[in-house]
Amino acid sequence: MASRFELVAVPRWQYDENYLMLLDSLEAALPLAKTSDLSNEPLARRIFGLSEGLIGEIVTIVTKAAIAAIRSGTERISKANIDALRYVPISQRRNSPLRQSLL
Repeated sequence: MASRFELVAVPRWQYDENYLMLLDSLEAALPLAKTSDLSNEPLARRIFGLSEGLIGEIVTIVTKAAIAAIRSGTERISKANIDALRYVPISQRRNSPLRQSLL
């Protein structure tokens, strides 16, 4: 199966205007009752740091935070909401305490 598809490297996002526009686009697609202002610098930097600039990680973090916001009734994503996810960046997953406890 792996040989059926050609691998294509996807460059990491940079923390710049394009990244902030990506966050605005993601926010516009979220079914939240309140605005989260994901492109606000503290929140945008937190998402960027956790995602390490990887598009899949950015989308996963925003999606998980949106689900948590809906479940909590806050209906908006905040930095505290993202911190509560206890999201482990991909570069740290191999040695994460959760992974080690499962081994």
